[in-house]
Amino acid sequence: MTVLVVDGPFEAGTDLIVGELVSAGVPVFRMDTAQFPLELELRSTFDKGQWQGALATEQRSVEISDIKAVYWNRPGMFRLPTLSEADEHYARGAARIGFGGVLASIDAPFMNHPSRATFAEFKPQQLRVADAVGLTTPRTLITSDPDAVRRFAQFIDGPIITKPLGIPVVAHESGWDQMYTRRADLSDLAGVSVTAHLYQEEVEKDFEVRVMLIGDSCYSARIDAGSDQARIDYRSDYDAITVTPVSTPAAVQESLRGYAAVFKLAYFAADFIVRPTGEWVFLEANPSGQWAWANSTDLPLASVFAKTLEEWCKR
Repeated sequence: MTVLVVDGPFEAGTDLIVGELVSAGVPVFRMDTAQFPLELELRSTFDKGQWQGALATEQRSVEISDIKAVYWNRPGMFRLPTLSEADEHYARGAARIGFGGVLASIDAPFMNHPSRATFAEFKPQQLRVADAVGLTTPRTLITSDPDAVRRFAQFIDGPIITKPLGIPVVAHESGWDQMYTRRADLSDLAGVSVTAHLYQEEVEKDFEVRVMLIGDSCYSARIDAGSDQARIDYRSDYDAITVTPVSTPAAVQESLRGYAAVFKLAYFAADFIVRPTGEWVFLEANPSGQWAWANSTDLPLASVFAKTLEEWCKR
C-alpha cells in the first residue's frame, strides 16, 4: 500500500503529512505534476477495467495498482521549456488530458479529487451552498460595474470590503504583489470594469476562526488579531496574530458536513468571523486551504491527516 502525494515542493503542510506517514511506516510516493515529462515518467495501460503501470522518477517508482490513497493539494503547471509556444500549448493540453487523466482515474480515495476541488473553488457557489446548509453568510456583490459598487455601499449603509476572486497574486516585470482583503475605497473604482470583483459587507468582528474539516471531524483555530492590518486580513500580518484551538458549535459542524457532502470533499478549510454576539458568519472555504501555521500539540492537524490517509490504505 502506498500514499500518492501530489503537490508542489514547497508546501509546509504537505511536508508535515509526509513526515508523519514516514514515521508511521507508511510508504509514500511524492510528486509534482510540474515534473512531467522531464523528471517524471508515466507508463500506463488500460486493461480489464483498470489503468495499470507505474510512475517513476530517477530515484524511485510506484505501481499504480499499489496506490491506496491520494493526497492532492496544489501541484504545479506542466513545464515544457524546450518547446515552441505553439508546441508547448499542444503538449500541455495533451499532458493534462493524458497524464492528468490517468492520475484522476486512480481507484483510491482522494483528499481531494482534483475535479471536486476545482468545482469547490468558485466563491459564488460556495456562498450559495453555505446558505443552503444553514450557515450565516454576508451580503455580497460580484460585478464589473463601478456604479453597482456605489449602489451596494448605499444599500449596506456601512463599510464594505473587497477580496480577490482568483489567484491573489499580481505578477509584473519587477516581481509580484500579494493581494489581501481590504476596505473598499469608493473614490478609486477605476479598475473595477477590467474584470469581476467581489464586495461584501464588513461583518462586525470579535475574532476569526479557520475550521479544518478532515474526513468527518472539525478542528478549529481561533485567530485574534493584534494589529489593524491583521484585523482586516490576518494573512497580511502573521506576526500580529495569536492562534488557539476553539470548539466548533455543533450546528456549524453539522452544516460543514453538509457542505462537504454537496461538494464531495474529504478536506477543506472554512473561514469564519465570530461576531461579538457569538454568531459564526461564513466567509469562504478553500479545498486546499493552508493549515500548517495552525498545527500544534493542541491542534495536531498533520497527525490527523496522516492517520486518515493511513486508514484509507487499510481498507
